[in-house]
Amino acid sequence: MLALAPRSGHRLLPLLAVLLGLSACGGLRTLDNPIGSGKSAAANSEAALYLDAVRSLMAQGQFYAALAHIQEDRRAHGDSPELRLLEADARRNLGQTREAEALYKGLLTGSQAGSAKHGLGRLYASRDLPTAIRYLREASVLRPTDVDVRNDLGYALMQAGRYNEAKPELATAAELAPNEAKARNNLIILLILMRDEAAVRRVADKAGVDASALARLRTQAQSLKQAPTSPKSGSSQTTSRTG
Repeated sequence: MLALAPRSGHRLLPLLAVLLGLSACGGLRTLDNPIGSGKSAAANSEAALYLDAVRSLMAQGQFYAALAHIQEDRRAHGDSPELRLLEADARRNLGQTREAEALYKGLLTGSQAGSAKHGLGRLYASRDLPTAIRYLREASVLRPTDVDVRNDLGYALMQAGRYNEAKPELATAAELAPNEAKARNNLIILLILMRDEAAVRRVADKAGVDASALARLRTQAQSLKQAPTSPKSGSSQTTSRTG
């Protein structure tokens, strides 16, 4: 077991034990960039485990707890672009838009630029759709195989009524993650809006979408069609990853 910071290590022990087990069997997701090349391997490993522990808390919706551990991680290991990105994501999910925006914009020229642009796209999606689309497009250039980026860009374009532009983005997301219902459902909604019933049936049949689920998607498509598409409009549809 790695030695953790004295003041908060015990609170993360159960989670870190799981992460250590995943690391041993090759299941722990590696970071895009080293934590800090000037640190020892042990220090980098401990810092990486803290980052994954914070991600796990955020995946459970525990954003306040995540912020607390981010503060402790920063105290114990110093700051890093990865840590600032996690803080921005947590604050965005808590509705702390001003703080989140400042953190994202501070990352636009570094190693986390693609993720920062994605975060800004999500941040603006509910209040300034053109700006959201601009940031999401830039994110897709930097992260072309990121399913969430492609899905969010396609959904934002669909919200704006730009169906022909949305189609390749949502189709790409659906093909990159064929088992992910969210991307597939967004594509089906778009095809319904485009009145391409043959394609709707083809995608739905291939994915095993039953009649009741397809009916729900048609209802969502109708709601999206009736929603305002002014420059400042947005949506919080459950099929979107822009919330």
